[in-house]
Amino acid sequence: MIKFDDSFSFERDTYGWSLHELRDGKDKDGKPKRHKYVTYHADLSQVGWAIVDRSAGKCNDMRELLLLLADIKNNVLPKFSVGE
Repeated sequence: MIKFDDSFSFERDTYGWSLHELRDGKDKDGKPKRHKYVTYHADLSQVGWAIVDRSAGKCNDMRELLLLLADIKNNVLPKFSVGE
């Protein structure tokens, strides 16, 4: 399992990639609980776009979206650079 951040992790299986997302919610008694959602993707680029899309969906305005995209550009993409 590859951990992306506190909300997302992913792993390869026989058929493609599984993206695991943890979301804050409540259990049946109203107590805080983290729920796990799993989606399946054909390739790693689909996993990456799903993470970006879901993260962008949590933004409340254009400023937050631009900050998210800048963070991805400056802190995430360099980790995938070859030869470092």
